[in-house]
Amino acid sequence: MEDYIDMWVKASRENIQKLFQYYKSLDSDMPLQSPLEKKLNAIDMDVLNLFELEPTIAIKKVIMYLDAPNSTITSTVNRLEAKGIITRTIHPQDKRTYNLQLTESGQEIITLRKVRKEQFLEALFQVLEDKDKQTLYQLLGKMTEEILKNQPGLARRFNMNKLEQEYHSFGSWLVEINNEEDIPIQFIDFKQTILDAEYSFKVPRKIERRKAHPGMRLYDAVVSLLPDKISLQQIRNKTVEVDDILFDEINYLVHINELLDSQIIIVTKKQEYVIEYNSVSSDISNGFISKIRDKILTSTPVLNLDAFVEVKTIDSELYKNLISNEINDSPVKIIEYQPFIQLSKTNPSPAEKLFNTHNKYELQDTVFLANTKELIVVNRKEAVKKIDKADYGYSRTYLDLTKIQGFRLEDAPEMSHLKMLLLQMDGIEVSFEVGDTFTVDALNQLLTMIK
Repeated sequence: MEDYIDMWVKASRENIQKLFQYYKSLDSDMPLQSPLEKKLNAIDMDVLNLFELEPTIAIKKVIMYLDAPNSTITSTVNRLEAKGIITRTIHPQDKRTYNLQLTESGQEIITLRKVRKEQFLEALFQVLEDKDKQTLYQLLGKMTEEILKNQPGLARRFNMNKLEQEYHSFGSWLVEINNEEDIPIQFIDFKQTILDAEYSFKVPRKIERRKAHPGMRLYDAVVSLLPDKISLQQIRNKTVEVDDILFDEINYLVHINELLDSQIIIVTKKQEYVIEYNSVSSDISNGFISKIRDKILTSTPVLNLDAFVEVKTIDSELYKNLISNEINDSPVKIIEYQPFIQLSKTNPSPAEKLFNTHNKYELQDTVFLANTKELIVVNRKEAVKKIDKADYGYSRTYLDLTKIQGFRLEDAPEMSHLKMLLLQMDGIEVSFEVGDTFTVDALNQLLTMIK
């Protein structure tokens, strides 16, 4: 048996060697070759190959991609420039470095080399059936992955194309992860968790698109929804840290929407987990929240909504639209409503009294909804604000009815006509601002009717 394995390994090694020799002869003997290319060495070609990714590239990025000493890259660039293959200009954003570009001769080298590569691969694959191609793809992927684990410099060069693709598709929105190519390189060690998850998405950094470039870190977090938990993988201090949030430990969810600064907040008894994103990604964020709610709520209704007389007097078109969206998921009723009211500070400063600004505050409106399993509180991002200040954000808080233990009102001494509604659940209290005429009768009735 061992002799057979030795023969198989030897034969495989010989075949691989033949492929290498075939590639070298194909590369040197074919007519599709620029005369200048014959005078180039391996490091020269490594630099030129980068131009398949970017038409213009900074020298400092060449150093990063090739993981080579500055002196080596500098001498290579000098040599290629002297041969008329590349030109360099001062970088428009960083006067300390240069941008490199191909000349017409350099572009010819890259174009012909790319054609030869394609012809080489076509010659290899034309002898394989489809199922053999698939098997080969899997085996090559497995071998390549193992090689890259042990050679960081090679891994950096190997990932150049992926970094370029990631850069071109980057934007300030959440992106669903469907395959390995979608996973940011910084999170590739967690690919099994990410790909095995029911649902995964990546969270971009808060940077302007024009300031991004290939090779820089573009994503700060990956979120994965697993059968029993949420895996939150975040970069902190240049390393990836993982928080596992078990579904049975989640107390409630908050979903805050604002034009450029939205948040998903997952609250447990011990900690709050915040995922920040751009509201352009509402499809992914809404879908994620909906999936979590399905996981943490009971499978059967706990409340008969027909027993409630619904509150009808709601003025806000925004809230009406939000309520209609909730109705699409399940039947809901408006249990209570806190309208806008004017507020004033109880202990204003002398300056506030002088300029009469102490009474120019308002409590924004809040709607308390219930479906057959949840209490849903819809309010503004800033419950209390100055009258002349704009607030385009809104928030939805999702609370499991079976976890709510009671409600109580407490004075808010800093403002007249303001109280705090405190919702008690599992050793914590969730607070909402309400007016001094607000009562908890309807909310208490809600609790008495839970099955």
